[in-house]
Amino acid sequence: MVEFNATFLIALLSFALFIIIMNAIFYKPVLSIIRKRENYINSNYDTAHELTQKTRENENIRCEKMEQTQRKCRKEIQNIVNLAHEESNKKTQAAREKSKAEILSGKDKLYEQKQQLEEAINNTVVNDLASSISSKILGEVPLKKN
Repeated sequence: MVEFNATFLIALLSFALFIIIMNAIFYKPVLSIIRKRENYINSNYDTAHELTQKTRENENIRCEKMEQTQRKCRKEIQNIVNLAHEESNKKTQAAREKSKAEILSGKDKLYEQKQQLEEAINNTVVNDLASSISSKILGEVPLKKN
């Protein structure tokens, strides 16, 4: 059996005194340091988590703005390209119309020249033929050319 005597009580009191002294000298400062370190780590973790969320939000905002800017630039480029195509088409159409007018004018001039040449040939042929006929009928009397 276990005996409860004065030695047991002295050992119990010295153990309790040892625990109280250790608690005051060692455990409280160590636990205080551990708590401070945990609080520091937790606050840094929370700060890091908040900053990570803000970074993600800023990244999303940046991506959205980038997409908006790209869409705006694409629209502007498309508008400029469309305007260039329209201007090109207008100039091409104007050049075609000018060429068509010049071709028609050239055709008209050629037709007039053709008519003049035909008239000149007809007059010359008619005159030559008339001269030839009259010289054969009248003899070798040459006609005066006007």
